[in-house]
Amino acid sequence: MIALVLVAALNCGATATQIDLDECAAAAQTHNDTLEIAAFRAAERRTHNNPLLRASEARWTAFRTSACNYVYESYSGGSIAPMLYSQCNADAALARVRDIGQFTGRTNPNAAMPDPHVQAEHERIYGLLELLVTPHERNLLADSENLFLRYRDAACSHAKDGCATAITLTRTQQLKDSWLAEPFWK
Repeated sequence: MIALVLVAALNCGATATQIDLDECAAAAQTHNDTLEIAAFRAAERRTHNNPLLRASEARWTAFRTSACNYVYESYSGGSIAPMLYSQCNADAALARVRDIGQFTGRTNPNAAMPDPHVQAEHERIYGLLELLVTPHERNLLADSENLFLRYRDAACSHAKDGCATAITLTRTQQLKDSWLAEPFWK
């Protein structure tokens, strides 16, 4: 609630400066992190502190750090980098809130397999993005993707059907959103 009041007090509109936008994105990150922590704690209570939930949280944290570092590094040196880093973290926290809602604490092998069409589109977007970035960025992207796959597999191993598909769709959109120039995926 406090974060929402802060965001409302900040100038996040059309007349905002880059510093204002950085502050708005940081406030959104703080707010969404609070939502993610609350969702995780509720799931822990619901699943009686299931160690698999904690393992997926640890893998998500590593993935989020890597993915948002990739975004930051892609724009490092530019005034927009801090805002994009905070937005990446804020968006990832909201996605994790949705992902946590998928966790049931029961083994469900079908949930860990994304729809083949969704997986193929994800691989297409990832491959196209790989062609557009520098070798350093490609290494960061590869690290991020490996951590994503580990996270998805851990998170969906005890989840509802459609978990891997939903998480893969979110990641595909994140890859698209990481590129601010003309869309490359059309």
